[in-house]
Amino acid sequence: MTWGRPVAVAIAVLALSGCITPALDSGAFEQNAKSALESAASETSTAQIALDVFASGNSTNAYADTVVTDSENAMGGIQTSFGVVDPPSPTQDHLRDQVLTLLGDAEDALSHARIAIRRSDPSNLTEARKELEKAGADLESARADLK
Repeated sequence: MTWGRPVAVAIAVLALSGCITPALDSGAFEQNAKSALESAASETSTAQIALDVFASGNSTNAYADTVVTDSENAMGGIQTSFGVVDPPSPTQDHLRDQVLTLLGDAEDALSHARIAIRRSDPSNLTEARKELEKAGADLESARADLK
């Protein structure tokens, strides 16, 4: 019997459990918020590129759908990993609510983009692109505000 698989599973469990620790102070919580916003902005940017390439006829429907769906799925993980960390004080409840709202808006934009791609609807593709752009800008703005 090899120990490779059990050791790999143990390492993965330890690594993942380390990602969901409670924030012990406001600085740690704000860094967690900043990381979530950066990750979400990256996912919306990736989806925007896929949407643009698809709309210009330079990618297949299947490729654009896969990219946008993967970004949408990643957004769920981002929301979960941020949402399970409790703010260390009531003064940061507003930050938690703001970040979760922005992450939800981004996930909605990604869902609309996925639907528009699957339908190959030019007007919905345009609207989805605008929605993704706004969500990404909002995420970036909130991240910048955290310094």
